[in-house]
Amino acid sequence: MEQAYIGIDVAKDSFVAATRVEGNLTTSLHNNDRKGISDLLKGLPDSCWCIMEATGVYSLQLAMALYEKGIKVSVVNPLQIKRFAQTKLKRTKTDKVDTALIAEYGERMQPKLYEPPAPFMRKLQQQRMSLKLLVKSKRSFLNQLHALTQLDKADKAAVKACKTVLASIEKQIVDLERQMQQTAEENCQELFTFLQTIPCISKKSAIELLVVSGGFRSFTSARQFSAFIGISPCINESGTSIRGYRGISRIGDKNIRATLYMCAMAAKVYNKACRELYERMVTAGKAKKVALVAVMNKLIKQVFGKVRSGEVYSAECQAQQLKK
Repeated sequence: MEQAYIGIDVAKDSFVAATRVEGNLTTSLHNNDRKGISDLLKGLPDSCWCIMEATGVYSLQLAMALYEKGIKVSVVNPLQIKRFAQTKLKRTKTDKVDTALIAEYGERMQPKLYEPPAPFMRKLQQQRMSLKLLVKSKRSFLNQLHALTQLDKADKAAVKACKTVLASIEKQIVDLERQMQQTAEENCQELFTFLQTIPCISKKSAIELLVVSGGFRSFTSARQFSAFIGISPCINESGTSIRGYRGISRIGDKNIRATLYMCAMAAKVYNKACRELYERMVTAGKAKKVALVAVMNKLIKQVFGKVRSGEVYSAECQAQQLKK
């Protein structure tokens, strides 16, 4: 039987599915709820492969339902679909056009099959999303409070409201961070502890690495992970007129990049392998920011080295890292 490729464009309240078989395309609209997912499952052909963009919680329920039914499903980075559309010079953007494009992408690119995260990892992911929102809100209220305090006659009620909300947000942040640490300790204590034995990897950064990497199940190498979070160096060369380094790609989650940047700031002083790398690059004339990016990548190599070896990071491990 001919393989059917089904592109699914998921939104908050609904999703559109486009079935592509031998170049022929049919589309259908469903509610993004249990009934809508059930209707889709009933109408799927026997041999099919569903492809959808990663849209956080909106695509999770559908991806899980397809996986549990034994249906091939892939969840891909939206940027990959966008780049694929650009190669085809697509100028029209509608739900039907998008689903057809996703289905064609699946047929041509044969993306990696979806593997659902463990229940505790889904819990950590949800907690991390809430934590990010709380931190963002805290920053907004801090800015507002600072602006108010610059006024000669700041309204006392406005200042009090900001301070009250800030106190509440800070308490929620502390509580949520404690819950995330408890979740990590209860479900992957050994790995969580191992990560913290690497100099300059704290509890918070260890949790970030666990969540973003899917418990280190989603990536097979440090290079893959670096590319995913957007700290891979970009080389910009063309002929003889354009030649040079263009920085990092900045694709992916900026929060994990910020976390690793802070780790690298400490690692260039307290992590022997990272310190020697940083000093060597700066001595060679490299910009300090470039050297810091190299330290970030070095830390990821150390992390993946630990995960693969299952050994506590030691001076011996540092010596091995220096040779790489």
